[in-house]
Amino acid sequence: MGFDSFGYILIFLPAIAILCQLARRISSSKGPQACILVASIVFYAWPNPSFLPVLLGSVSMNWLVAQCIGRSNGIWRKRILELGLILNIGFLCLFKYLSFIIANVSFLAHHDFQVPKIAFPLGISFFTITQIMYLVDCYEKQIPPSNLFDHATFVSFFPYVISGPISRPKRILNQFPALNNGKGPSADLVARAMFLFSLGLIKKVVLADAFSKAADYGFGNISGLSTVEAWCFATAYTLQIYFDFSGYSDMAIASAMLLGIEIPRNFDAPLRSLSITEYWQRWHISLTAFITSYLYTPIMRSFKKATLLTSVIATLIAMTIAGLWHGPNWTFVVFGAIHGTGLAINQVWRKKKMPTPPNWLCWILTLAVIDLGFVFFHSPNFQVALVYTRQLFTLSHFWGAENLRRMDGSSDGMGIMLMILAFSQAIGVVAAFFGKSSDQLSREFQPTWLNLAVTSGFTLIAFLYLNSNVTKPFVYFAF
Repeated sequence: MGFDSFGYILIFLPAIAILCQLARRISSSKGPQACILVASIVFYAWPNPSFLPVLLGSVSMNWLVAQCIGRSNGIWRKRILELGLILNIGFLCLFKYLSFIIANVSFLAHHDFQVPKIAFPLGISFFTITQIMYLVDCYEKQIPPSNLFDHATFVSFFPYVISGPISRPKRILNQFPALNNGKGPSADLVARAMFLFSLGLIKKVVLADAFSKAADYGFGNISGLSTVEAWCFATAYTLQIYFDFSGYSDMAIASAMLLGIEIPRNFDAPLRSLSITEYWQRWHISLTAFITSYLYTPIMRSFKKATLLTSVIATLIAMTIAGLWHGPNWTFVVFGAIHGTGLAINQVWRKKKMPTPPNWLCWILTLAVIDLGFVFFHSPNFQVALVYTRQLFTLSHFWGAENLRRMDGSSDGMGIMLMILAFSQAIGVVAAFFGKSSDQLSREFQPTWLNLAVTSGFTLIAFLYLNSNVTKPFVYFAF
Protein backbone atom coordinates (compact mmCIF):
# COMPACT_ATOMS: atom_id res chain seq x y z
CA MET A 1 0.00 0.00 0.00
CA GLY A 2 2.18 2.81 -1.29
CA PHE A 3 1.44 6.50 -0.96
CA ASP A 4 0.65 6.51 -4.68
CA SER A 5 -2.14 3.91 -4.45
CA PHE A 6 -5.88 4.54 -4.49
CA GLY A 7 -6.25 2.46 -1.33
CA TYR A 8 -3.91 4.71 0.64
CA ILE A 9 -5.21 8.00 -0.75
CA LEU A 10 -8.94 7.31 -0.67
CA ILE A 11 -9.32 4.89 2.23
CA PHE A 12 -6.36 4.37 4.56
CA LEU A 13 -5.13 7.94 5.19
CA PRO A 14 -8.59 9.60 5.45
CA ALA A 15 -9.80 6.81 7.74
CA ILE A 16 -6.85 7.19 10.12
CA ALA A 17 -7.17 10.99 10.15
CA ILE A 18 -10.88 10.71 11.00
CA LEU A 19 -10.31 8.04 13.66
CA CYS A 20 -7.61 10.15 15.33
CA GLN A 21 -9.93 13.15 15.41
CA LEU A 22 -12.76 11.04 16.86
CA ALA A 23 -10.38 9.63 19.47
CA ARG A 24 -9.51 13.15 20.58
CA ARG A 25 -13.17 13.88 21.20
CA ILE A 26 -14.22 10.70 22.98
CA SER A 27 -11.03 9.68 24.74
CA SER A 28 -9.10 11.38 27.54
CA SER A 29 -6.13 9.03 27.34
CA LYS A 30 -3.85 8.22 24.41
CA GLY A 31 -6.51 7.29 21.90
CA PRO A 32 -5.08 9.19 18.91
CA GLN A 33 -1.63 7.73 19.47
CA ALA A 34 -3.09 4.23 19.77
CA CYS A 35 -4.89 4.72 16.44
CA ILE A 36 -1.61 5.77 14.83
CA LEU A 37 0.32 2.83 16.26
CA VAL A 38 -2.25 0.29 15.06
CA ALA A 39 -2.40 2.00 11.66
CA SER A 40 1.40 1.94 11.41
CA ILE A 41 1.53 -1.78 12.14
CA VAL A 42 -1.16 -2.48 9.54
CA PHE A 43 0.59 -0.24 6.99
CA TYR A 44 3.96 -1.92 7.50
CA ALA A 45 2.57 -5.46 7.48
CA TRP A 46 0.28 -4.91 4.46
CA PRO A 47 2.71 -5.84 1.62
CA ASN A 48 4.34 -8.72 3.53
CA PRO A 49 3.17 -9.69 7.06
CA SER A 50 6.25 -11.86 7.55
CA PHE A 51 8.37 -8.70 7.88
CA LEU A 52 6.39 -7.42 10.88
CA PRO A 53 8.21 -9.58 13.49
CA VAL A 54 11.49 -8.04 12.30
CA LEU A 55 10.25 -4.51 12.96
CA LEU A 56 8.67 -5.45 16.29
CA GLY A 57 11.80 -7.35 17.34
CA SER A 58 13.98 -4.35 16.53
CA VAL A 59 11.65 -2.03 18.43
CA SER A 60 11.60 -4.28 21.52
CA MET A 61 15.36 -4.83 21.52
CA ASN A 62 16.20 -1.13 21.29
CA TRP A 63 13.64 -0.20 23.91
CA LEU A 64 15.22 -2.66 26.35
CA VAL A 65 18.72 -1.37 25.59
CA ALA A 66 17.57 2.23 26.14
CA GLN A 67 16.03 1.27 29.50
CA CYS A 68 19.33 -0.30 30.54
CA ILE A 69 21.24 2.82 29.44
CA GLY A 70 18.91 4.99 31.49
CA ARG A 71 19.48 2.89 34.64
CA SER A 72 23.27 2.59 34.30
CA ASN A 73 26.21 4.82 35.19
CA GLY A 74 29.88 5.10 34.39
CA ILE A 75 31.60 2.62 32.13
CA TRP A 76 28.60 0.26 32.10
CA ARG A 77 26.49 2.97 30.46
CA LYS A 78 28.97 3.20 27.60
CA ARG A 79 29.29 -0.56 27.28
CA ILE A 80 25.51 -0.96 27.00
CA LEU A 81 25.42 1.68 24.26
CA GLU A 82 28.19 -0.15 22.40
CA LEU A 83 26.25 -3.40 22.74
CA GLY A 84 23.15 -1.68 21.34
CA LEU A 85 25.10 -0.31 18.37
CA ILE A 86 26.63 -3.74 17.68
CA LEU A 87 23.21 -5.40 17.85
CA ASN A 88 21.71 -2.86 15.43
CA ILE A 89 24.58 -3.09 12.97
CA GLY A 90 24.56 -6.87 13.23
CA PHE A 91 20.79 -6.88 12.75
CA LEU A 92 21.17 -4.76 9.59
CA CYS A 93 24.05 -6.90 8.30
CA LEU A 94 22.09 -10.12 8.82
CA PHE A 95 19.19 -9.06 6.64
CA LYS A 96 20.87 -6.69 4.20
CA TYR A 97 24.60 -7.39 3.91
CA LEU A 98 25.16 -11.06 4.76
CA SER A 99 25.02 -12.23 1.13
CA PHE A 100 27.25 -9.32 0.08
CA ILE A 101 29.84 -10.15 2.74
CA ILE A 102 29.87 -13.88 1.92
CA ALA A 103 30.12 -13.20 -1.82
CA ASN A 104 33.17 -10.97 -1.28
CA VAL A 105 34.80 -13.47 1.08
CA SER A 106 34.21 -16.17 -1.55
CA PHE A 107 35.90 -13.99 -4.17
CA LEU A 108 38.93 -13.23 -1.99
CA ALA A 109 39.28 -16.82 -0.76
CA HIS A 110 38.76 -18.30 -4.23
CA HIS A 111 36.16 -20.59 -2.71
CA ASP A 112 32.51 -20.87 -3.62
CA PHE A 113 30.79 -20.42 -0.26
CA GLN A 114 27.05 -20.88 -0.16
CA VAL A 115 25.34 -17.48 -0.29
CA PRO A 116 22.06 -17.50 1.64
CA LYS A 117 19.12 -15.71 0.10
CA ILE A 118 17.54 -13.52 2.77
CA ALA A 119 15.04 -10.89 1.70
CA PHE A 120 15.53 -7.76 3.75
CA PRO A 121 12.38 -6.15 5.14
CA LEU A 122 11.04 -2.84 3.89
CA GLY A 123 12.57 0.17 5.59
CA ILE A 124 15.12 -1.77 7.64
CA SER A 125 17.84 0.78 6.87
CA PHE A 126 15.61 3.63 7.99
CA PHE A 127 14.15 2.22 11.18
CA THR A 128 17.55 0.86 12.21
CA ILE A 129 19.39 4.18 12.01
CA THR A 130 16.38 5.87 13.62
CA GLN A 131 16.91 3.65 16.65
CA ILE A 132 20.67 4.13 16.58
CA MET A 133 19.97 7.86 16.94
CA TYR A 134 17.58 7.08 19.79
CA LEU A 135 20.18 5.06 21.71
CA VAL A 136 22.89 7.68 21.23
CA ASP A 137 20.55 10.49 22.31
CA CYS A 138 19.55 8.51 25.41
CA TYR A 139 23.23 7.90 26.21
CA GLU A 140 24.05 11.59 25.84
CA LYS A 141 20.99 12.45 27.99
CA GLN A 142 19.40 14.55 25.28
CA ILE A 143 16.20 12.56 25.90
CA PRO A 144 15.12 10.16 28.66
CA PRO A 145 14.32 6.56 27.69
CA SER A 146 10.67 6.51 26.59
CA ASN A 147 8.02 3.99 27.49
CA LEU A 148 7.42 1.12 25.06
CA PHE A 149 4.18 2.63 23.73
CA ASP A 150 5.87 5.92 22.79
CA HIS A 151 8.94 4.18 21.40
CA ALA A 152 6.92 1.81 19.21
CA THR A 153 4.82 4.68 17.88
CA PHE A 154 7.88 6.81 17.14
CA VAL A 155 9.80 4.09 15.29
CA SER A 156 6.92 2.56 13.33
CA PHE A 157 5.14 5.82 12.40
CA PHE A 158 3.81 4.94 8.95
CA PRO A 159 4.60 8.17 7.05
CA TYR A 160 8.36 7.64 7.48
CA VAL A 161 8.98 4.03 8.60
CA ILE A 162 9.77 2.74 5.10
CA SER A 163 11.70 5.58 3.43
CA GLY A 164 12.01 8.51 5.80
CA PRO A 165 12.48 11.40 6.30
CA ILE A 166 14.79 10.31 9.12
CA SER A 167 13.38 12.00 12.21
CA ARG A 168 15.23 12.81 15.43
CA PRO A 169 13.62 11.05 18.41
CA LYS A 170 13.24 14.21 20.50
CA ARG A 171 11.42 16.01 17.73
CA ILE A 172 8.72 13.33 17.42
CA LEU A 173 8.42 12.14 21.01
CA ASN A 174 7.87 15.69 22.28
CA GLN A 175 4.83 16.01 20.01
CA PHE A 176 2.91 13.09 21.51
CA PRO A 177 1.34 15.04 24.43
CA ALA A 178 -0.12 17.60 22.01
CA LEU A 179 -1.17 14.81 19.65
CA ASN A 180 -3.23 13.15 22.38
CA ASN A 181 -4.52 16.19 24.23
CA GLY A 182 -4.79 18.85 21.54
CA LYS A 183 -7.64 19.70 19.22
CA GLY A 184 -5.92 18.25 16.18
CA PRO A 185 -4.83 20.00 12.98
CA SER A 186 -6.70 23.16 12.00
CA ALA A 187 -8.70 23.45 8.79
CA ASP A 188 -5.92 25.60 7.30
CA LEU A 189 -3.32 22.95 8.16
CA VAL A 190 -5.48 20.20 6.63
CA ALA A 191 -5.80 22.26 3.44
CA ARG A 192 -2.03 22.80 3.34
CA ALA A 193 -1.44 19.08 3.88
CA MET A 194 -3.79 18.17 1.03
CA PHE A 195 -2.03 20.62 -1.28
CA LEU A 196 1.42 19.28 -0.36
CA PHE A 197 0.25 15.68 -0.79
CA SER A 198 -1.16 16.42 -4.25
CA LEU A 199 2.11 18.12 -5.19
CA GLY A 200 4.12 15.09 -4.08
CA LEU A 201 1.77 12.76 -5.94
CA ILE A 202 2.24 14.76 -9.16
CA LYS A 203 6.00 14.62 -8.70
CA LYS A 204 5.89 10.84 -8.43
CA VAL A 205 3.34 9.61 -10.96
CA VAL A 206 3.77 12.32 -13.62
CA LEU A 207 7.32 13.68 -13.42
CA ALA A 208 9.41 10.88 -11.86
CA ASP A 209 7.80 8.17 -13.96
CA ALA A 210 8.26 10.26 -17.12
CA PHE A 211 11.99 10.62 -16.46
CA SER A 212 12.22 6.93 -15.54
CA LYS A 213 11.22 5.98 -19.09
CA ALA A 214 14.09 8.04 -20.48
CA ALA A 215 16.56 6.76 -17.87
CA ASP A 216 15.55 3.12 -18.42
CA TYR A 217 16.01 3.50 -22.16
CA GLY A 218 19.43 5.10 -21.76
CA PHE A 219 20.74 2.54 -19.27
CA GLY A 220 19.34 -0.23 -21.44
CA ASN A 221 21.21 0.95 -24.56
CA ILE A 222 24.53 2.07 -23.13
CA SER A 223 26.82 0.91 -25.91
CA GLY A 224 25.00 2.96 -28.56
CA LEU A 225 24.95 6.27 -26.68
CA SER A 226 26.87 9.32 -27.76
CA THR A 227 28.59 11.38 -25.08
CA VAL A 228 25.83 13.99 -25.20
CA GLU A 229 23.15 11.31 -24.92
CA ALA A 230 24.96 9.59 -22.04
CA TRP A 231 24.91 12.84 -20.05
CA CYS A 232 21.26 13.48 -20.97
CA PHE A 233 20.14 10.03 -19.80
CA ALA A 234 22.25 10.28 -16.64
CA THR A 235 20.57 13.62 -15.89
CA ALA A 236 17.21 11.98 -16.60
CA TYR A 237 17.89 9.47 -13.84
CA THR A 238 18.99 12.27 -11.52
CA LEU A 239 15.67 13.99 -12.18
CA GLN A 240 13.78 10.72 -11.79
CA ILE A 241 15.19 9.96 -8.36
CA TYR A 242 14.80 13.59 -7.29
CA PHE A 243 11.11 13.76 -8.16
CA ASP A 244 10.55 10.21 -6.89
CA PHE A 245 12.10 10.73 -3.48
CA SER A 246 11.11 14.36 -2.96
CA GLY A 247 7.57 13.41 -4.00
CA TYR A 248 7.58 10.62 -1.42
CA SER A 249 8.90 13.02 1.22
CA ASP A 250 6.19 15.58 0.40
CA MET A 251 3.51 12.91 0.79
CA ALA A 252 5.09 11.66 4.04
CA ILE A 253 5.20 15.16 5.52
CA ALA A 254 1.61 15.83 4.40
CA SER A 255 0.37 12.52 5.83
CA ALA A 256 1.93 13.30 9.20
CA MET A 257 0.55 16.84 9.05
CA LEU A 258 -3.00 15.49 8.65
CA LEU A 259 -2.53 13.58 11.90
CA GLY A 260 -1.11 16.55 13.79
CA ILE A 261 2.58 15.57 13.73
CA GLU A 262 5.37 17.59 12.14
CA ILE A 263 8.26 15.69 10.55
CA PRO A 264 11.35 17.35 9.01
CA ARG A 265 11.58 18.52 5.43
CA ASN A 266 13.92 16.52 3.23
CA PHE A 267 14.59 18.55 0.06
CA ASP A 268 15.22 22.18 -0.82
CA ALA A 269 15.71 22.49 -4.60
CA PRO A 270 19.05 20.56 -4.48
CA LEU A 271 19.70 20.49 -8.23
CA ARG A 272 20.37 24.25 -8.23
CA SER A 273 23.34 23.83 -5.90
CA LEU A 274 26.65 25.45 -6.78
CA SER A 275 28.79 22.93 -4.87
CA ILE A 276 28.55 19.40 -3.51
CA THR A 277 28.55 20.87 0.00
CA GLU A 278 25.48 22.95 -0.83
CA TYR A 279 23.91 19.96 -2.54
CA TRP A 280 24.05 17.87 0.65
CA GLN A 281 22.58 20.78 2.57
CA ARG A 282 19.59 20.60 0.21
CA TRP A 283 19.36 16.88 -0.75
CA HIS A 284 18.01 14.25 1.68
CA ILE A 285 18.45 16.80 4.45
CA SER A 286 17.52 14.36 7.21
CA LEU A 287 20.22 11.90 6.08
CA THR A 288 22.77 14.73 5.93
CA ALA A 289 21.92 15.59 9.54
CA PHE A 290 22.45 11.95 10.53
CA ILE A 291 25.79 11.73 8.69
CA THR A 292 27.00 14.96 10.29
CA SER A 293 25.92 14.22 13.87
CA TYR A 294 26.32 10.44 14.09
CA LEU A 295 29.12 9.62 11.63
CA TYR A 296 31.32 12.61 10.79
CA THR A 297 31.39 14.14 14.30
CA PRO A 298 32.28 10.88 16.15
CA ILE A 299 34.99 10.14 13.56
CA MET A 300 36.44 13.63 14.06
CA ARG A 301 36.40 13.13 17.83
CA SER A 302 38.44 9.96 17.40
CA PHE A 303 41.36 12.00 16.06
CA LYS A 304 43.67 13.67 18.55
CA LYS A 305 43.55 16.98 16.72
CA ALA A 306 41.09 18.53 14.30
CA THR A 307 42.91 19.58 11.13
CA LEU A 308 42.02 20.00 7.48
CA LEU A 309 43.50 16.55 6.78
CA THR A 310 41.50 14.83 9.53
CA SER A 311 38.36 16.63 8.34
CA VAL A 312 38.94 15.36 4.80
CA ILE A 313 39.55 11.81 6.06
CA ALA A 314 36.44 11.91 8.26
CA THR A 315 34.38 13.18 5.35
CA LEU A 316 35.57 10.41 3.02
CA ILE A 317 34.93 7.70 5.65
CA ALA A 318 31.49 9.05 6.61
CA MET A 319 30.29 9.39 3.01
CA THR A 320 31.62 5.96 2.03
CA ILE A 321 29.70 4.43 4.95
CA ALA A 322 26.62 6.43 3.91
CA GLY A 323 27.02 5.09 0.38
CA LEU A 324 27.18 1.49 1.59
CA TRP A 325 24.12 2.14 3.79
CA HIS A 326 22.09 2.46 0.58
CA GLY A 327 22.68 -1.13 -0.42
CA PRO A 328 24.93 -4.22 -0.51
CA ASN A 329 26.79 -3.38 -3.70
CA TRP A 330 30.20 -1.86 -4.47
CA THR A 331 28.46 0.62 -6.75
CA PHE A 332 26.93 2.27 -3.66
CA VAL A 333 30.36 2.44 -2.02
CA VAL A 334 31.71 4.26 -5.08
CA PHE A 335 28.63 6.52 -5.07
CA GLY A 336 29.45 7.54 -1.50
CA ALA A 337 33.16 7.92 -2.29
CA ILE A 338 32.41 10.21 -5.25
CA HIS A 339 30.38 12.52 -3.05
CA GLY A 340 32.93 12.28 -0.24
CA THR A 341 35.64 13.32 -2.68
CA GLY A 342 33.52 16.24 -3.88
CA LEU A 343 32.90 17.38 -0.31
CA ALA A 344 36.60 17.04 0.53
CA ILE A 345 37.58 19.14 -2.48
CA ASN A 346 35.07 21.78 -1.39
CA GLN A 347 36.62 21.81 2.10
CA VAL A 348 40.17 22.21 0.78
CA TRP A 349 39.07 24.84 -1.77
CA ARG A 350 37.45 27.00 0.93
CA LYS A 351 40.24 26.50 3.47
CA LYS A 352 42.93 27.46 0.96
CA LYS A 353 40.78 30.44 -0.14
CA MET A 354 41.13 29.52 -3.79
CA PRO A 355 39.29 31.67 -6.36
CA THR A 356 35.61 30.87 -6.86
CA PRO A 357 34.65 30.03 -10.47
CA PRO A 358 31.61 31.69 -12.08
CA ASN A 359 28.26 30.45 -10.81
CA TRP A 360 27.35 28.84 -14.14
CA LEU A 361 30.55 26.78 -14.11
CA CYS A 362 30.05 25.79 -10.45
CA TRP A 363 26.53 24.61 -11.28
CA ILE A 364 27.64 22.57 -14.31
CA LEU A 365 30.49 20.91 -12.41
CA THR A 366 28.23 20.15 -9.44
CA LEU A 367 25.53 18.63 -11.64
CA ALA A 368 28.19 16.58 -13.46
CA VAL A 369 29.42 15.09 -10.17
CA ILE A 370 25.81 14.39 -9.12
CA ASP A 371 25.10 12.65 -12.44
CA LEU A 372 28.31 10.61 -12.22
CA GLY A 373 27.41 9.49 -8.71
CA PHE A 374 23.95 8.43 -9.80
CA VAL A 375 25.38 6.40 -12.68
CA PHE A 376 26.98 4.14 -10.06
CA PHE A 377 23.89 4.38 -7.84
CA HIS A 378 21.61 3.15 -10.64
CA SER A 379 23.90 0.54 -12.22
CA PRO A 380 23.25 -3.09 -11.18
CA ASN A 381 26.96 -3.85 -10.93
CA PHE A 382 30.41 -2.29 -11.19
CA GLN A 383 30.98 -3.42 -14.77
CA VAL A 384 27.85 -1.69 -16.09
CA ALA A 385 28.75 1.48 -14.19
CA LEU A 386 32.24 1.54 -15.73
CA VAL A 387 30.87 1.01 -19.24
CA TYR A 388 28.42 3.88 -18.77
CA THR A 389 31.16 6.09 -17.31
CA ARG A 390 33.28 5.50 -20.41
CA GLN A 391 30.36 6.68 -22.55
CA LEU A 392 30.23 9.90 -20.53
CA PHE A 393 33.80 10.76 -21.48
CA THR A 394 34.26 9.16 -24.90
CA LEU A 395 35.44 11.40 -27.74
CA SER A 396 34.94 8.94 -30.57
CA HIS A 397 31.16 9.38 -30.56
CA PHE A 398 30.60 12.78 -28.97
CA TRP A 399 27.59 14.11 -30.88
CA GLY A 400 24.44 12.26 -31.74
CA ALA A 401 20.79 12.34 -30.71
CA GLU A 402 19.31 9.27 -32.38
CA ASN A 403 18.59 7.58 -29.06
CA LEU A 404 16.93 10.71 -27.70
CA ARG A 405 14.53 10.60 -30.66
CA ARG A 406 13.87 6.88 -30.33
CA MET A 407 13.53 6.49 -26.55
CA ASP A 408 9.76 5.86 -26.77
CA GLY A 409 10.57 2.69 -28.68
CA SER A 410 8.98 3.75 -31.99
CA SER A 411 10.81 4.06 -35.27
CA ASP A 412 10.00 7.70 -35.95
CA GLY A 413 10.29 8.86 -32.35
CA MET A 414 6.94 10.64 -32.43
CA GLY A 415 3.38 9.98 -31.38
CA ILE A 416 0.94 10.93 -28.66
CA MET A 417 2.79 9.07 -25.91
CA LEU A 418 6.08 10.74 -26.76
CA MET A 419 4.44 14.17 -26.80
CA ILE A 420 2.96 13.60 -23.33
CA LEU A 421 6.29 12.25 -22.12
CA ALA A 422 8.22 15.21 -23.52
CA PHE A 423 5.73 17.68 -22.03
CA SER A 424 6.02 16.08 -18.57
CA GLN A 425 9.80 16.11 -18.80
CA ALA A 426 9.84 19.78 -19.86
CA ILE A 427 7.70 20.68 -16.84
CA GLY A 428 10.03 18.64 -14.64
CA VAL A 429 13.14 20.44 -15.89
CA VAL A 430 11.54 23.84 -15.24
CA ALA A 431 10.32 22.77 -11.78
CA ALA A 432 13.66 21.28 -10.72
CA PHE A 433 15.92 24.07 -11.92
CA PHE A 434 13.78 27.21 -11.85
CA GLY A 435 10.51 26.76 -9.90
CA LYS A 436 9.83 27.17 -6.19
CA SER A 437 10.52 24.22 -3.93
CA SER A 438 7.73 22.25 -2.28
CA ASP A 439 8.74 23.72 1.06
CA GLN A 440 8.37 27.27 -0.29
CA LEU A 441 5.03 26.49 -1.91
CA SER A 442 3.77 24.86 1.27
CA ARG A 443 4.82 27.80 3.46
CA GLU A 444 3.20 30.30 1.11
CA PHE A 445 0.00 28.27 0.72
CA GLN A 446 -3.25 30.02 1.60
CA PRO A 447 -6.61 28.18 1.67
CA THR A 448 -8.19 30.15 -1.19
CA TRP A 449 -10.61 28.94 -3.83
CA LEU A 450 -7.82 29.20 -6.43
CA ASN A 451 -5.52 26.97 -4.40
CA LEU A 452 -8.39 24.56 -3.80
CA ALA A 453 -8.83 24.34 -7.58
CA VAL A 454 -5.08 23.81 -8.06
CA THR A 455 -5.05 21.03 -5.45
CA SER A 456 -8.07 19.38 -7.04
CA GLY A 457 -6.51 19.68 -10.49
CA PHE A 458 -3.22 18.13 -9.34
CA THR A 459 -5.11 15.27 -7.71
CA LEU A 460 -7.29 14.66 -10.76
CA ILE A 461 -4.28 14.61 -13.11
CA ALA A 462 -2.44 12.23 -10.79
CA PHE A 463 -5.48 9.95 -10.60
CA LEU A 464 -5.67 9.85 -14.39
CA TYR A 465 -2.03 8.76 -14.53
CA LEU A 466 -2.56 6.22 -11.76
CA ASN A 467 -5.55 4.79 -13.58
CA SER A 468 -3.81 4.50 -16.95
CA ASN A 469 -0.22 3.58 -16.06
CA VAL A 470 1.56 0.92 -14.10
CA THR A 471 3.54 3.11 -11.71
CA LYS A 472 6.97 2.10 -10.49
CA PRO A 473 7.71 1.49 -6.81
CA PHE A 474 9.42 4.34 -5.01
CA VAL A 475 13.18 4.15 -5.55
CA TYR A 476 14.03 4.26 -1.85
CA PHE A 477 11.76 1.30 -1.09
CA ALA A 478 14.81 -0.76 -2.07
CA PHE A 479 16.81 0.61 0.88
